[in-house]
Amino acid sequence: MRVSGCWPGGGLLGEGAVPVFTPGARYPLAGLLLALPALEATGLLEAARQVYGRLRDGYYGLAATLLTLVFLALAGEPRAEGATRVPPAALGRVLGLDRAPEVKTIRRKLGELAAAGQAADLIMALARRHAAACPQALGFLHVDGHARAYYGTRDVQKMHIARLKFPAPATGETWVTSQDGDPVFMVVAEPSDSLAGELRRLLPQLRQVVGEGRRVTVCFDRGGWSPALFADITGAGFDLLTWRKGPAPDLPADAFTTITCADDRGREHAYDLADTAVTLTISNGPRKGQTVSLRQVTRRVPARGSGIRQIHALTSRTELAAGEVCWRLTSRWREENYFRYARTHFALDALDSHAATPDDPDRKVPNPAKKTAAAQVRRAEILAAAAEAQLDASLAELRNPAPGQPVTITNQMINALGAPAEAARAGLQAAQDAAAAVPARIRLGEIAPDMVRLEAEVKQITHAIRMAAYNAETALARALDGRYARAGDEAYALIREALTGSGDIIPGHGELLIRLDPLTAPRRTQALAALCDQLTQAHARYPGTGLVMRYEVKPTPA
Repeated sequence: MRVSGCWPGGGLLGEGAVPVFTPGARYPLAGLLLALPALEATGLLEAARQVYGRLRDGYYGLAATLLTLVFLALAGEPRAEGATRVPPAALGRVLGLDRAPEVKTIRRKLGELAAAGQAADLIMALARRHAAACPQALGFLHVDGHARAYYGTRDVQKMHIARLKFPAPATGETWVTSQDGDPVFMVVAEPSDSLAGELRRLLPQLRQVVGEGRRVTVCFDRGGWSPALFADITGAGFDLLTWRKGPAPDLPADAFTTITCADDRGREHAYDLADTAVTLTISNGPRKGQTVSLRQVTRRVPARGSGIRQIHALTSRTELAAGEVCWRLTSRWREENYFRYARTHFALDALDSHAATPDDPDRKVPNPAKKTAAAQVRRAEILAAAAEAQLDASLAELRNPAPGQPVTITNQMINALGAPAEAARAGLQAAQDAAAAVPARIRLGEIAPDMVRLEAEVKQITHAIRMAAYNAETALARALDGRYARAGDEAYALIREALTGSGDIIPGHGELLIRLDPLTAPRRTQALAALCDQLTQAHARYPGTGLVMRYEVKPTPA
C-alpha cells in the first residue's frame, strides 16, 4: 500500500490499514465527503462503536464497513449488491484505502454484526443522539406501520399493503419520525399485531428516547384507534393526536368558525373548525368501563361529488390552537413522504438478507374457519330473509283473495306455507351455533406449519445505516434554504448530484482540502459553493483522524 500522503494518527477505517491519499490525484467520488459533517451529527460511528466495540481483526474495520454502506447509499446504490456497480478503487479512495470492500466482504461483515444481536440497541443509540441533537424536532412524534412486501417463494404471513390495495406476503415494521418527517427509530412489528398494539409496546422505548419528564405528542392515524390505548398514552406521560374513527354525530353549522394559521414553514392555512370535547368509554381490557375525555377539533371539508362532510381530530392537548391541531395532524404525511423517498433512493423494502427462521408454531393467529363459518351464517341469513318474505307474500295473497272467491284458511295450509320459513330459521340457528363453536384464534402450527419469519437483524442494521445516510442528505438539502432559489423543488436532486461529483482531495498539515468540480449548471455550482463555505465553518474532522475538512469548488472554466 502507498504511504505517501499518509494521514497523521492513522485512523479507524481499518484495523490492518493506514488510510492514505495521493496528493494531486483526481477522485471520482470526492463529493461523498460532503456528507461527513452531517453524518457525524447523526452519531452513527460513535453509536456503532458503543454498541459493537469492534469487528474481528481484518483489513476492513467497523468504521470502514459502515462508511462504505453509507457512501453506497448516498451514491444511489444502497444495497450490498450495489458495490458491483461502483468501482471499488473509486470508492476506496474516499475511504483513504486502496479499494473498498466488495459484496462478499460487505455481507460477511454484516453477518458478523448481526450475530451480535444488538441491532435494536444500535437504532436506540441513534435515536437518543437524534433527540439530543434536535430536541425541538421531537415535540411531535409521528408513528405509523409500514408493510415491507416480500416477493420470494417462502411462506410468509400476509399483510394488507395500502399502496397495493390488497394483502400480500410482507413483514410489518413500526416507524417513528420527528415532526419534520426525519426517521428517529423503528422496530420490527409483531405479526398480526395492530398499530394500537404496537403503539402500546413502543411507549417505554419512546420514553427512553425523549427522556424522563418530557411530555411530547404522539401522532398516528386511525389504525391506532383505541380508547384504552388513549388512556395508556396519557397515563405514560405523553399527549396524543389522531383522527376519530367510526361514526360520530355531525355538529351544527353555527358551531364552525373560519380560522387562519401559519404552519412551521410559514405557509398560511384556512380551516372551517369547531372546537368541542368528547368522552369515550373503554369497552375492553383492564380499563373496561372507564372513560377518557379528549378535545375534539372538527373540520368541515367538501365531500366527494357534492356536499360537506365533517372530520374529527382528537387530542389531549388543550392549549394548542385549533388550527395548529389540524395542520399538525395533516403534517403526519411527512412520514409517508419519507417512506416514498426511501423506497426509491434508500432501498427501504429491499431484502438485505435471504435468511429466515421458523415462525412460532404456538403463536395465536386468526382462524380461517371463522371466516368460512361467518360466510355460512350470512348465507343462512339471506335464505331465512327470503323465506320470511315469501311466507309474508303467500299469507297476504291467501288472506286477500279476489272478489267473489271465498277461501277457507286452515292450520294445515298455514303450516304448509310456513314450513320453508321454519326450515330456513332452523338452518340459520344451526349456522350461528356452528360459527359460535369455531374458535376465533388458533395455533399457527395447525394451519401453516411451514410459515417463516424473514431475518430481521441484518435488516435493522441496514435500516440504521440508511436512516443515518438519509438524515445526512436531508441536512445538506435543508442547508440550501436561502442559498438556492429552487431549493423547495430541487434541493435533494442537487445534493444527489453533488454527492456523486468528482474533485481533488488534498491532505495537508492538520487539514483535508476537498476541491470539487463544478456542477451541471452555474446556479447549482453557486449553491454548492455556498454549501461548502457552510460545511467548512463546521470544522468537522475526518473520522478517526485529526484532519479538519475544508471544502471549496473549483472555478468554472471560462
